Amino acid sequence: MKQYLFGKLGLLVVALVLSFAAQAQQGPKDIKIVLATVLDTVEPCNMMTTSDTGIVLRQNIVESLTQLDPKDSTALPLLATAWKPMDEAATTWRITLRKGVKFHDGSDFNAQAVAIAIDRLFSAQLGCRDRIRLFGKNKLTTKIINANTIDIIADQPLPLMPAYLAQIGMTSPKMDAQHLSRQPAGTGPYQLAKWDPSQELVVKRFDGYWGKKPEVERATYVWRSEPALRAQMVAVGEADIGTAIALQDANNPKTDFAYLNSETVRLRMLSMAPPLDDVRVRKALNMAIDRQAFIGSILSPSVVPASQYILPNIAGYNPTLKVWPYDPKAAKALIAEARAAGVPVDKEIILYGGGHQHANSAEMLESMVQMWKAVGLNVNLKMIEKVQFGAMRRKPYADNRPPTLFHEQHDNSSGDAVFTMFVYYHSNGQLSNVSDPRVDQLIDEASKSTGPKRVQLFQEANKIIQQQIIPDVMLFHMSDQIRVSPRISYRPNFTTGGKLELSSITFSK
Repeated sequence: MKQYLFGKLGLLVVALVLSFAAQAQQGPKDIKIVLATVLDTVEPCNMMTTSDTGIVLRQNIVESLTQLDPKDSTALPLLATAWKPMDEAATTWRITLRKGVKFHDGSDFNAQAVAIAIDRLFSAQLGCRDRIRLFGKNKLTTKIINANTIDIIADQPLPLMPAYLAQIGMTSPKMDAQHLSRQPAGTGPYQLAKWDPSQELVVKRFDGYWGKKPEVERATYVWRSEPALRAQMVAVGEADIGTAIALQDANNPKTDFAYLNSETVRLRMLSMAPPLDDVRVRKALNMAIDRQAFIGSILSPSVVPASQYILPNIAGYNPTLKVWPYDPKAAKALIAEARAAGVPVDKEIILYGGGHQHANSAEMLESMVQMWKAVGLNVNLKMIEKVQFGAMRRKPYADNRPPTLFHEQHDNSSGDAVFTMFVYYHSNGQLSNVSDPRVDQLIDEASKSTGPKRVQLFQEANKIIQQQIIPDVMLFHMSDQIRVSPRISYRPNFTTGGKLELSSITFSK
């Protein structure tokens, strides 16, 4: 207990020292936001896929053509004011653009700029993660109609084009299409002023912004890995917002707010080498986990056990799928059956975890390892750094990989299952370990369909994945805690994990 109190006191002293230094530099309309992990890229074509980048760039520095209503994911105007399909197959969409908009570098926002931004997204040299996640091998091309009108053409029918347009950042035509950007120029209410990957990132208000002028003039982002330190920095006035506060540190109802975010956590079977190639072992991994034991202890009381990798409000969610029951007796029986059939169930399974994923992630994974040990599985945890974590989870995968579990979470706040199903479960998905012709066909057909048929096809794909293939240990729809200083007014919503709009922050009177 003494060591714990000393640790807390040390964090407080550090935060106080930092506070005195910061108060001398911070203006009355400036704020500081402390993030959980270092911001290692400011490339706009990675901001939808990489939450840490998105929380800074999305709708702050770089805007999209449309935006999604957080209530129901309906596409709303932003840089585009109108859109309509030009053919029955919905492959070509005519987009009307907002007039009088400037990029931060002085370039005009017009049809030519949109065409260049879309070409940049598909640049082979950049290898944009957003392009891989959204489109796979499909491609968008453009046809300029006039300065304020452009046709966007998909290789295949794209009935959800307006929703896709909310995922594509509009970047200046002057930005390099060969190399990842360190100085992104968008049309947003803020522009990048400074980025030091070892210390901080600073944005300042863009006086030429086309929309309403926000109250915050300058925002500084810093990163601290310890949740308690993030909480203390806000408590002593050294920061105004602390993200991803651990449950045990969210102890002030006046400043701490819990919210269901759009993240879902799972353990992906990154390699199904024996014994993971046996479905009985994959079932046992799921049935050995007591999900309820984590709720309100290691994780927030607001988290919800998950049966699939999308939230219930996403079109394509299958309500007939049930959360795996906690049944260690049945798990032991499955392992015994597999052992009798010659499956090497005692072989080591490596579980890779990332502490940056969410608060108390290491503690959660360590507890799961003990639950698997109790039913006879040999799982060993290895916590890895963010850079290594990102490299391991994407194709091309290394050959001869041992049986591997991979702790990851996915943000789908876009209203439709397509933004999850292709990248994670299609044979061509960049983050997929699944290769099943039935699933591929269902996802391909659903992507071209609309209405109830689209939902039904995605639901059927989810059923096959979660009941027959079982490529993951599905865990929780996550909630988060955020600490907000009394000097500002900000309330989180389910998009906050990947998008924190500075324009929604006001100062307390």
